[in-house]
Amino acid sequence: MVYTLPISRHFGVRFVDTITSLIEESCRKFEDSTAFFRKKDGKWQGTSYGTLRETSDRIVAGLAGSGFQTGDHAALLASSSFKWVTAYLGILKAGGVVVPIDKELKEIEVRHILSHSEARALFVEGDRLDMVLGMAAELTELRLIVLIPTAEETPPDSRGASQCTILPFDGLLQKAGRSPALRRPDDTALILYTSGTTGRSKGVMLSHANIVSNIHHATAHLGVDQSIHTLSFLPINHIFEQVCSILLPLSLGGKVSFCESLKKLGENLAEVKPTFFVGVPAVYRMILGRIMKKIEDEPLSRLLFSFSATRPLIVSKVLRRLGSGTIFISGGAALDPAVAAGFARLGVTLIQGYGITETSPVVAAESWKGMRPGSVGRVLAGIEVRIDAPNGEMVGEILVRGPNVMQGYFKDPQATSETIVDGWYRTGDLGRLDGEGFLFICGRVKSLIVTPNGKNIYPEEVENEILKSPYIAEVLVYAHKNGPVAEEIRAVARPDQEALDELAAKQGRAPLSSAEVESLIRREISSACEKLAPYKRVKSITIRHEEFPKTTTRKIKRFELEALMSATS
Repeated sequence: MVYTLPISRHFGVRFVDTITSLIEESCRKFEDSTAFFRKKDGKWQGTSYGTLRETSDRIVAGLAGSGFQTGDHAALLASSSFKWVTAYLGILKAGGVVVPIDKELKEIEVRHILSHSEARALFVEGDRLDMVLGMAAELTELRLIVLIPTAEETPPDSRGASQCTILPFDGLLQKAGRSPALRRPDDTALILYTSGTTGRSKGVMLSHANIVSNIHHATAHLGVDQSIHTLSFLPINHIFEQVCSILLPLSLGGKVSFCESLKKLGENLAEVKPTFFVGVPAVYRMILGRIMKKIEDEPLSRLLFSFSATRPLIVSKVLRRLGSGTIFISGGAALDPAVAAGFARLGVTLIQGYGITETSPVVAAESWKGMRPGSVGRVLAGIEVRIDAPNGEMVGEILVRGPNVMQGYFKDPQATSETIVDGWYRTGDLGRLDGEGFLFICGRVKSLIVTPNGKNIYPEEVENEILKSPYIAEVLVYAHKNGPVAEEIRAVARPDQEALDELAAKQGRAPLSSAEVESLIRREISSACEKLAPYKRVKSITIRHEEFPKTTTRKIKRFELEALMSATS
């Protein structure tokens, strides 16, 4: 089955050909309007579109004065901020290619990306400068390091390091006067290194046209306009955050507020009251857990919430903190239907979407006009989705074709040819389409477990059932080979220590011993599996007390953890 919506049916907005011209148009049109908010000294302070334009133009002049040329690559290794966005836009205006890097990566991973991407310039936050200087001599292409200071740091004077010049951010800024470089829609705009949940990261090349087409299609699909106000929370190096929380609102003349931290997310949501918030399932599970715990811990709230007639009294309190007009979007991984149902009981609607870095990123999303429990919504206009080699349940690999599909992997033609076949991008995800074009995600091709009698097991389904236990913080379900053919379903689980301590306190006893914890977790998993078909049930359980390895978008690195479990079994 192939499903697509023609652009003419849902899309009447004029395409602007590059990211830079798209944002430049907003800067001219909304020059005096506020583009960004950040909290400083306890108050939210705004920055205008005019300032965004002026600062990015000065970066263009500074880069040109430092020898940066059209087509050069410049990396960004810093946390979310106005300066990150102006550097991003300035690099693109200078005709460069932006290489966003996850600020939480280890030194070996940063070195690989800087070397492999052939970065000529690097914008880096102060707390990562020493690490970069330690590897600078090995980075033969690197010529310029620009320090983005945090509030606590004093910018250093200009100085040299190996073949590199180091400048403070403000020292790079020069008087604007140089016209932005002319770039075509098909020119590469970004090289994004994948988060590596299943192995070594590759550089995904996305063009200006890839990004701009996805912004327009997502805008039309979600029905958002200039009133959009996002709270930017996810790591800004991630394409999901760049497109949906930064570029999309800026393209409309909307506002972007920067969240202070995960710890202050609830506080910032209540203060900003965004109209649009992008998160990942792990964050929504955490938010729901905290809300429900607070309700359960207050006898009156627990009583009122248990009756449908009085539940609105509790729901109204929740909405005042989360924002009654906020559109909550979940993406980056599969959302447990139980979490969506939990928010629905609170009067909060979660819109689930689906996308991948290689598709710029959005492929499908729910909207107010189309929602279906368990689905990720309909495919965006102008994008085609095909289910390849569907099985008896009509589940197969999801293939995507459209203007949002990447140009390929940087310096890796073999991986590109294996992934893009006849214009179709092979996502590696398993899914199905219903008759009305709603897309359902079932799991990953590489994670799929096939029993000796041909039954398919989607580990994510089993994991979602197990995670309904309040005493299990994390779980990974995987297959372990017992002989050449037979596979045993195994699980590794991390107990929720806080929940276990509360259980012991309620029982008026000392904290549970290791043996008691293990016994409880095994009972919880066995109970959860009883709700599943016999062939899907976990046969062997390992308890792990360390947090699972994850990407910065809180996705478990399955490949790494499975390899670790196999090595220790």
